[in-house]
Amino acid sequence: MPDWVVHLAVAWSVCRILSFRYPQFNPANIVLVMVGSIFPDAIKISILTELVGYDMWDYIYVFHLPVGTFLLAGIAALLFREKKSAFLFLSMGIVTHYLLDLLLIQVGYGMALFYPLSWTGFTLNLVPNDDYYITIMALFIALIVYLVSRQVEKRKFNH
Repeated sequence: MPDWVVHLAVAWSVCRILSFRYPQFNPANIVLVMVGSIFPDAIKISILTELVGYDMWDYIYVFHLPVGTFLLAGIAALLFREKKSAFLFLSMGIVTHYLLDLLLIQVGYGMALFYPLSWTGFTLNLVPNDDYYITIMALFIALIVYLVSRQVEKRKFNH
């Protein structure tokens, strides 16, 4: 924890709840937030490169730091017509990712949230990496949000 399932479930749940009040959280923008929530884990591609004999970790580690992840979101936002909006929704997903990662018990010094200004690591040391109860809880909450949102939409269409 938090794995991709947790990051996606939390991002979707937060956006779905916000969609009750803010129409900007339509399905397309919710997907952008969900994609943004897994951007910091783009470094996992280094696992694939290691299989073919290349060690890319040192080159792409910056993408698991906020500066690199927001840079990646900025580049991805260029692919959209509404660049500012796309960047903001991707950024919201990135923020949810880092908030969840702050909960983890870190083996090292924590996450360097303010790199390149500071290498100080931050962590709350609350949840072990192998705690899958968090995954179950995130999926359960997403299910509750889904069921409630269906009821709300049924009422909206009936009136």
